[in-house]
Amino acid sequence: MGGRMTGIVLVTALACVMSGCVHEQATSSSANASAEVLPSQSSSVGSTASSTVSSTVSSTASSSPKPTTNSTHTNTSSATSSPISTSSPATNTAPSTMPTSTSYAKEADAKKAIEQRAKETIKVLKEHDMAKLAELIHPKKGVQFSPYSYIHTASDVQVMGSGLAALWANTSTTHWGEYDGSGDPIDLTFPDYWDKFVYNQDFAAAPQISYNMILGKGNMINNVFSIYPTSTYITVEYHFPGLDPQYQGMDWTSLRLVFENAGGQWVLVAVVHDQHTM
Repeated sequence: MGGRMTGIVLVTALACVMSGCVHEQATSSSANASAEVLPSQSSSVGSTASSTVSSTVSSTASSSPKPTTNSTHTNTSSATSSPISTSSPATNTAPSTMPTSTSYAKEADAKKAIEQRAKETIKVLKEHDMAKLAELIHPKKGVQFSPYSYIHTASDVQVMGSGLAALWANTSTTHWGEYDGSGDPIDLTFPDYWDKFVYNQDFAAAPQISYNMILGKGNMINNVFSIYPTSTYITVEYHFPGLDPQYQGMDWTSLRLVFENAGGQWVLVAVVHDQHTM
């Protein structure tokens, strides 16, 4: 009896052991199966992410505008509001020295355009009215004073409208250039310079007046039309061919007023004195 019971116990224990092994194997197999699935799932996720990124990049690239090869010169809707044009010169470019369709090289055209403004200006010069003169000169360039026919753009005195009255009232001398012949400095107050190199005669009553044409001619180079070409500027010359008959015209004198059209208004840019020189 005792031996039979021992055998039963052994069989039962053996069954339990075998059952546990089977469960452990099943658990192990299940874990292995799960482990085998994970790489597949990872691959699937990676493939899906890669596909999504690739699709997104491709979609973004296809929706982005492609640059054109001539984008610099392409007219767009915004270009119409821009003051800069690539097809024509800007309006504020330097005037051409070549005659244009609005050239005043012909005296009749120049006279028609400037006669009234010239009369107004010469009257102001006669009265040396600095306040009124300030209104007639170029608002940005001012007015240049040259004692002789050869204009020195780098050294001739340039006065802004706002400085005319103060210069007239100033008792100090200004260097205006050099006297012809001697080369001595022309150091004068503004009123003294005016009497000698601006209104040294009653030019408002000058017997001869020309428009973009030279009347007084001496041995000094006259470069007025090189500096102020007739394609853009108008030079009005008030000329006395001679003052005393005994000098046979050697005492001639001229005053040239140079005008520029600035914004549709003719303004004074230069006052050039001329006379017989050595």
